[in-house]
Amino acid sequence: LPDALSSTHGIWMQRTNQGGGSPFIRGLTGYQTLLLIDGVRFNNTTFRSGPNQYLNTIDPLMIDRIEIVRGQGSVQYGSDAIGGVIQMMSHTPKFSSDEVSLNGYVYGKYLSHNMEKTGRLNLEVGMKNSAISIGTTVKNFGDVVAGGELGKLNETGYKEYSLDFKLVQKVGKNQLFTATYQRLKQEEVPLYHKLVTGEYATYNFDPQQRDLGYVKWEIFSDKKWMKQIRITQSFQQSLEGREKQKSNSIEIREETDKVSTLGSVVEIISKPSNFWSISSGLEYYYDKVKSAAISYEEGSSTVNQLRGLYPNNSSSGNFAVYSLHSFTKNKFNFSLGGRYNFYELKVADATFGQTSITPSALVGNAGVTYKVNSNFHFVGSAGTGFRAPNVNDVSSFGIADFRYETPNFDLKPEKSLNYEIGLKSKFDRFSSNIYFYRNNLTNLITNVRSTFNGQSTIDGIQVYKRTNIGKAVIKGIECDLEYLIGENIMARANLNYTQGENSDSNEPMRRIPPMYGNVGISWQVRPEWKINGIWSYAGTQDRLSSGDIDD
Repeated sequence: LPDALSSTHGIWMQRTNQGGGSPFIRGLTGYQTLLLIDGVRFNNTTFRSGPNQYLNTIDPLMIDRIEIVRGQGSVQYGSDAIGGVIQMMSHTPKFSSDEVSLNGYVYGKYLSHNMEKTGRLNLEVGMKNSAISIGTTVKNFGDVVAGGELGKLNETGYKEYSLDFKLVQKVGKNQLFTATYQRLKQEEVPLYHKLVTGEYATYNFDPQQRDLGYVKWEIFSDKKWMKQIRITQSFQQSLEGREKQKSNSIEIREETDKVSTLGSVVEIISKPSNFWSISSGLEYYYDKVKSAAISYEEGSSTVNQLRGLYPNNSSSGNFAVYSLHSFTKNKFNFSLGGRYNFYELKVADATFGQTSITPSALVGNAGVTYKVNSNFHFVGSAGTGFRAPNVNDVSSFGIADFRYETPNFDLKPEKSLNYEIGLKSKFDRFSSNIYFYRNNLTNLITNVRSTFNGQSTIDGIQVYKRTNIGKAVIKGIECDLEYLIGENIMARANLNYTQGENSDSNEPMRRIPPMYGNVGISWQVRPEWKINGIWSYAGTQDRLSSGDIDD
């Protein structure tokens, strides 16, 4: 999936291994950007800050389209959306007008130097009132091989298996029922940056697994206050196992984190008048964390039970109510929305004690579009956002990246205030958009050096804990254009520039991408044949924070 997103306007991908990657939207990534699958929250309470691998547990071959909201998404989608939102919509089978229809396809991919072998089989059955699709994918990634004489990244390959199923059923004349199940499992995924230094002989994610099942009931009517009602009940489970063994050591450590998430969402679409439309909803998500660890020596039958990365049986509940309104008047379109979120996070730790954190947030946004004429539209918006501290923030205890993290139960939500203005233009053969944005971030949760039992290091690794000390400003410009060269030939280009400044430390913000963009051309040779060419570029990023330099 990171491959599919890497050339998308407004997305910068951090890449580590084959198929893996973490998306940056307007300078933010990790748990500061929200991922959704068919409207179901993908982020859970153990998502980490900075780049993570979770996007890689979604099979791109089951995805029909990807929708991206840059900058503002907290009012509609809730916590974590302070950078933006990426929603992935899975393929929906089609009904058949008369007879039963059977469709399918076989997909194959091969990369030289044994870098990738992928195969997929997909079948779809369509009937007048029912439609079913089922697909399965097998991938075998080898080590990344660079061009020329640059060599190979040893220990970057792994295996992956996925399965997806969807049933769509018409119920009467105005109801639709959908049932979906998805599973993806990866085995022996090496953590490259831990292995390349030689510190570890083994450091694998085994398994990395995601399961998602949901049922959705949609009701359509002519009632202006309830044009559409959508009720979704979901269950999602994330299983992450880690196997570690340091070089020149006989001790093996195995860690397991399992997060089970129940979700209930009710959405109501209203159209009180021709110029007023409303989208309102209720949401509730509940995460339960099972975390454990063991250690043993090679050849020994003695197993030591240890604390996991998180306290076992930690939980978080997330309740929200929201309403978004759109008004059209002459040349103006106004949007206005609000959301109230309440969280309850519970942690019971044998070492650090028990705590309950109950943050809440009220966020809103307002926007306006002014249609100068059929060719030019001015747009502007302002909105607030937030990210509630999760179990990973509050209770992580152990080695993460190059740090030894210790818990901190006294954390507050991160907050954002985002502004943007833009100009959109469209002509017969040419269209373009340009946006200027600014995001003021406060209460940022940042790792700071700390001590544990009076010691600043554990096993030679610096001790850190997370604290609300950060203030930052992220600002930038995004522009894109399209030009129809000929009847079937389209040229495209985009440019993105982001600058981040940490107000507390008076230095550049961490992990801000360089100026980057794409130039491409698309030729529709025939209805069934299309040729695309794309050139991606990135400038030098020399505005580095002290943390970037440490990395």
